[in-house]
Amino acid sequence: MLNTNSPLITEFLKDHQQFSRLLLEISKLLDQNNLEKARQRAKELNALAGPHIAFEEAELYSRLIEMGERSITEAELVDQHHSMRDALSELLENPAPDAATIASIKSGFRDALTHAEHCGTLISLVSRLDDEQQAKSLESLLRFRQQGTRWTDLG
Repeated sequence: MLNTNSPLITEFLKDHQQFSRLLLEISKLLDQNNLEKARQRAKELNALAGPHIAFEEAELYSRLIEMGERSITEAELVDQHHSMRDALSELLENPAPDAATIASIKSGFRDALTHAEHCGTLISLVSRLDDEQQAKSLESLLRFRQQGTRWTDLG
């Protein structure tokens, strides 16, 4: 049974809930052609997601793949991050995106929501980490948060 009392899982779930909320909000704002507000929320997403994505790519994915996650490879997960990051960068950096660019950005954000949902399934594997491994992973996640790396600054 999933131990949702684990501090690592609590933080992981909280991050994904915040990502999903922001992704949905940004997509809705883009549908309303409210680029200014969409960019404001995208800046929030950039700051919030950066440390979490860095943690996943530097530590979590390889560990979970080793534990038996076979539905997707580590390279696929990282490639998805990069594709979604590119959509985020386009929104933040393109001063006047045309309709095709907006459609591409929205597609990237839909992919991000799907990815966030898939990462939720990885939580069952995270719960199989022993207490010491979970504590180390939580320390690592918190360390990445302190560093404050933005998503668009990652490789």
